[in-house]
Amino acid sequence: MRKNRAAYSLAVGGFLSLLTAGLIFLVAQDRMTTEVNQVLVLISGMTTIAALTAFQQSVENSTSPSFVRVPFDEVLVSKSLSEGFTALDTSPTEDEKVAEPWDLSLGQLVGLDNSLALAKLRIELERELRHIAHNNQTDISSRPLGITRMAQELVSRKILPPTWLGPLKEITHVCNHAIHGKTEVPDDIAASVVSVGGQLLEQLRLVRNNGGTS
Repeated sequence: MRKNRAAYSLAVGGFLSLLTAGLIFLVAQDRMTTEVNQVLVLISGMTTIAALTAFQQSVENSTSPSFVRVPFDEVLVSKSLSEGFTALDTSPTEDEKVAEPWDLSLGQLVGLDNSLALAKLRIELERELRHIAHNNQTDISSRPLGITRMAQELVSRKILPPTWLGPLKEITHVCNHAIHGKTEVPDDIAASVVSVGGQLLEQLRLVRNNGGTS
């Protein structure tokens, strides 16, 4: 939608620029009376301002943040997460972090600040992956890895099931759009990603607390 408005504003600006050039050309020919030339100069001034305004709107519409429909199938991704997962002991551990009452949860942030919700989700996912790697003597300090590469490393060591890689990539893809792109993720997509991402977080915490998925 914004691209269409930008193209329309650009076209209007181009037309007004041509009109201004034509008016100036007529005045330069000096074939009209002084009164007519004065009117043409006045009109050309107005069309010049209008053309500049149209060009400015075109730039603003093309660079302003816009909503993006990032493909995300919540049912399919959630189903992939459940495959290859063995139920583990869900009893809380002493080092399990308890959310403070003033902290906003991922679900509470959706609709309020989707970019922040998705950024927080990505940070928490990466934190759990690093914790799991540390618990399993996987040294990643000497070679910093991205969240996907880190998950692949854990899968290769059979610490995480390979069926989790697809969902993780889908989730981080949308999160990266919100964090790095000049786009705003709609509420429904953000809610779906946070919902499935929350499931993945729970399973990663179980792996961290129990030492693996087997």
